[in-house]
Amino acid sequence: MDKDRRQHRRLSIRLPVECFPAKLDRHHSVRTVTSNISTGGLYFEVDLIEGVSDPQPNSLLHIELTVPPGDGHFPYEGRLNSVAEVIRCDRLSKSGAHERMGVAAQFREPLKLIF
Repeated sequence: MDKDRRQHRRLSIRLPVECFPAKLDRHHSVRTVTSNISTGGLYFEVDLIEGVSDPQPNSLLHIELTVPPGDGHFPYEGRLNSVAEVIRCDRLSKSGAHERMGVAAQFREPLKLIF
């Protein structure tokens, strides 16, 4: 029986996420949604477009998450940001010039609330 090696509980939740390589600016950002997230990191899928560099393991990404308002925790939409290290890239599918990739990333800084 395989024991789960994760340190943080994952939530299967789809949150809008914008990310871009730490060495570049927001003009190189990609928008998608998370597949799951924990206090330690996140996993998302992204469609790669020809001419845009794909994430590489060990590279750093600026991550910005949008959290919807909710009863009991915050009455307004909020945004969180952090820097995350790409741990794993999964090639999921390829169709013509488009390729779909899954990205697992670990937060390198605590998530910060953006006002």
